[in-house]
Amino acid sequence: MPTITEVPDFNSLKEEGNTLFKEGKIAEALDVYTKALGIVDIKNGDKAVILKNRAACHLKEEDYQAVIDDCSAALEITPNDPKALYRRCQAYEHLGKVEDAYKDAAAIIKVDPKNTAVQPILQRLNPIIQEKVKQQNSTSAKVAQMFDLVFDPKTDKEQRLQACNNLIVLAREEAGAKSICEGSPSGLDKLLQLLQEKDVDINQAAIRTLSCLTADSQERSYLVLDKMGLQKMVTFMSVKHDGLCTSTALLIQNLITAISAVPEYRKKVQHYQDERKKGNPCRYPQFELNEKQTEFIDNVFKSLVKMLQSSKVSGNGRDSAMELIIKNMLRSDGVQWTKKFLDTDGIEGLLTIASAIPQHETCNIEITENSKYHASVALAKIYDDLASDKERDIFREQCSAFFKELFGDSLFESKVEAIKCISSLLQGPYEVGNIILGFDGVTQIMLALANSDNPLHQQLAVEAIVHSASKKDKCAGLLNDAVPVLKKLYQESIDTVKVRALVGLCKLGSFGGSDASHRPMQDGSTLALAKACRKFLNDPNKSVDLRRWGTEGLAYLTLDAEVKEELINDTSALRSLIDVVAKADKNILYPAASVFVNLTNSYEKPDIMPEMIELAKYSKQHVPEEHEKDKPEPVKQRVHKLAKAGVVTALVAIATTDSPNTREQVSRIFSAITAEEDLRGIVVQQGGAKTLVDLSTKNNTDAGKILASWSLARITITANPETTFPGQRIYEVVRPLISLLHVDRTALQNFEALLALTNLASLNDSLRKKIVAEKGLASIEHYMTEDHEMLRRAGTECMCNMVMNEQVAKTFEAENDRLKLIVLYCGDEDELVVRAATGALAMLTHSEKICRKVLEVKPWQEILLSTVVSENVEIQHRGCYVLRNMLSVDKEMAEKVIEGQMLEVLMALSILEDPQKEVVKKCAASCLEICVKYELIKPKE
Repeated sequence: MPTITEVPDFNSLKEEGNTLFKEGKIAEALDVYTKALGIVDIKNGDKAVILKNRAACHLKEEDYQAVIDDCSAALEITPNDPKALYRRCQAYEHLGKVEDAYKDAAAIIKVDPKNTAVQPILQRLNPIIQEKVKQQNSTSAKVAQMFDLVFDPKTDKEQRLQACNNLIVLAREEAGAKSICEGSPSGLDKLLQLLQEKDVDINQAAIRTLSCLTADSQERSYLVLDKMGLQKMVTFMSVKHDGLCTSTALLIQNLITAISAVPEYRKKVQHYQDERKKGNPCRYPQFELNEKQTEFIDNVFKSLVKMLQSSKVSGNGRDSAMELIIKNMLRSDGVQWTKKFLDTDGIEGLLTIASAIPQHETCNIEITENSKYHASVALAKIYDDLASDKERDIFREQCSAFFKELFGDSLFESKVEAIKCISSLLQGPYEVGNIILGFDGVTQIMLALANSDNPLHQQLAVEAIVHSASKKDKCAGLLNDAVPVLKKLYQESIDTVKVRALVGLCKLGSFGGSDASHRPMQDGSTLALAKACRKFLNDPNKSVDLRRWGTEGLAYLTLDAEVKEELINDTSALRSLIDVVAKADKNILYPAASVFVNLTNSYEKPDIMPEMIELAKYSKQHVPEEHEKDKPEPVKQRVHKLAKAGVVTALVAIATTDSPNTREQVSRIFSAITAEEDLRGIVVQQGGAKTLVDLSTKNNTDAGKILASWSLARITITANPETTFPGQRIYEVVRPLISLLHVDRTALQNFEALLALTNLASLNDSLRKKIVAEKGLASIEHYMTEDHEMLRRAGTECMCNMVMNEQVAKTFEAENDRLKLIVLYCGDEDELVVRAATGALAMLTHSEKICRKVLEVKPWQEILLSTVVSENVEIQHRGCYVLRNMLSVDKEMAEKVIEGQMLEVLMALSILEDPQKEVVKKCAASCLEICVKYELIKPKE
């Protein structure tokens, strides 16, 4: 007979959840309440009750956004419910949303005038709200004043621009943004009036103000969109003025972000990833848009795709359109435009840009030096984000059709354009580029163009040859055929061609990587090529483009230790390399980062067991050898020279890229520099700390984030965090540090993260609260029980600072073994562990509950006695302090504390003559005074 599965009853689930909540089992209660909400036929009233109960759980776990969501859902069912309003009010206040919190508090008073729980909140919020009203009135006056100046016919252009810039600043603040949008006519109408003027600077200032208004506000975004219209924005983004293009692109990006609510979706994705790492099953979040949002997102996409091939769009406008496409297309992190490209002529548009040669009469679109790079990145992102083999087949078919049309064209210029386009594909979706490279006759056309007398054709052909050899397994065949051509061009051509041929030869010379035993070229050839690259870098008359290609050549050659040493000792070449990063286009960033990674030996190295090396030698297989100049000491010297040459400023510039791989390279270099304690100050002075915070949290590979977090930990250990990470940034450091407290990290990373957190926890309670909110407490406790002596010590020292937080201290009062571990550590063999544990216990024993729990640890008296007789003055003082706290509880406890030898020891300590132990003497004396008060001993005559 089949078994019948019992369906959970709503009331039983509700009671179970309530019981678990009362017992302090918040996570379990949360699960039960969620199950209750999953019951299909749940009544609205019951649903509201469970939502409020679940909100209470979220409040305990400090998940304030979840509190707001549940309470808002409950209030939709039962409007003006005091409990739901109260809990949402608390959550709003914790998130700093003062106005929303005040509204809920006021609503509670209207519904329940005698509610005493909300009174303290109103008392706290009222002066803040009054100040905000005052500020709002003041801001409104400033906004009005600025608009008066802008439209005053007597005001000159400089003053008008200054007033416009002031409006930008005001629009960044919530009060200013509200003031601009209010009134009739509103500030929005006035800004649109400024857009009708023919002064580009005034136009840009107005666009920038609109951009600030739309940031993080869906309501104002819709308002700006309705007033200005998308088509007008696209028109402004299409002009030739670089600043106006960029500002308008930012405005459109803010609209996309705010209207589509992408940040909220990203949070859901992050939550999904976190839960999956913990092993918890959960569904991937769906990106859902309503009809109005969908219409806007689709219109933006169509407009951007149309801009790709439009002859009316400037080169800068086209680049801005591609940047918007790149930022927003991904399924996992954007508005999911990827598949739309397969259904439109978007792929064709990107390939058209990649193949455009302005010198050809047939070219009817304007491009910049960066256009090819943007097209490559966009094509790569689209291809990598395609979800199935079928979609990838469509992508390849569209690319193949585009190239077949170019190669089949009777015009010779079309074949040249095809070769240029191949370079872009090889820099982007390499697999697709390699397919096109395999078409009959393509390689022959490439070599024929390289052998021609036309410098432009030579340049484009050599670029294609260089990029076609990006994969090591493909290098040998193609470059060996091209080597005679490359050598000839290097010797005879103009500089623009010569430097590209040089890079091709450099690729051939780098086949051996860092293996000192493998030399594919004749001895000295690699050094000669490197010298030629440095010559292009050093010549002040050379263009940025030539220096960029010189850098790319060095990116391959600096795998050779001899080349590294020559470059690091060429001061002018180093400075030129650092300088070119700031001046060149985005194509330079990855090669420059690769050079710095090679110089610092911070590239990823495989861990090879010595036994495997011996086995390889025995079987007569090739074993890579490390060059003498790649040993630790020479590498350390190179790192110091590089840091002192100003590489940090270059790293800050490189980190502005959107490429996760390039950002990982930057993280690796920072890790190599911060490993040297005396160089950490240079990193902070040159702006590296701010960049590291950014690298550790977003748009980086997992490996890059870990390395950036590690660098932050090292800096936080040795520098004052309050000056290194000013303002709000210090709180942003907490999450990266906690990410290092993981079993997958190295013991050294764990240790240095704990030291950094210890430093932060010593500063103020806000940081301690932040560490708790980021779930760092459990990780710190974990390392307190590690077998590794240094990790155990660091974990205990960190906890010593964390117990100063009231919430952390309360966790020791609950039914668990946390306090027992601290008491036992007070008698540990490691003096530093004892010092930290006694410090924590001295803080905790301010609580009567804790004092009584100490007595439950069986050897407590023996342990405390060992602390007060310690040779370490600090431990001795802390031990006496613990005793004083315990003696202060009541007479009964005091009698237990002074049993045995403890009273004699305290008496001996109270008459110490050693001036270094004066604090111990005073603390012991105060202990005896408490005993006198309880009449346990007689006062001294």
